[in-house]
Amino acid sequence: MANAEHLKLVRSGVEAVNRFAQEHPDVPLDLQDADLSGLDLHDARLNVARLSGANLEGANLRKARLNAADMRNCNLQKADLSGATLHRADLTGADLRGAHIEAIGGDNQRLCLAPQSFQGVRWNREDLEHMLAVMNLNPDWEVRFEIVPKPGK
Repeated sequence: MANAEHLKLVRSGVEAVNRFAQEHPDVPLDLQDADLSGLDLHDARLNVARLSGANLEGANLRKARLNAADMRNCNLQKADLSGATLHRADLTGADLRGAHIEAIGGDNQRLCLAPQSFQGVRWNREDLEHMLAVMNLNPDWEVRFEIVPKPGK
């Protein structure tokens, strides 16, 4: 359950979120299971935020800082994560279908690939194909793949 004060803070805007992050660097925002769908959180400092189970569908998270955020089981469908930093974020079980993630091959952006990047995460087929194509830019190795639906899906 989200902290009511933190939820109010986030809904008041990015400036308030970033001011809080600057004034309280050791206090992670607790937004667990919160409905943040459609919110404009571009450039928000959400490092180490507790977002597990949150609904961020359609949220604007462009250039948001989500390093080490707990994003397990988040609904990130159709969210804009262009330029967002997700270093060490735990995306276990998150739904990223339809999310816009420039970090997959964009200039100067990175998606930290860790087991949590894929464990139970729902990706669009196109995103997976793009990630694998970027990996094939490596001059020493070639990734060969076939993406097929699991039986019963």
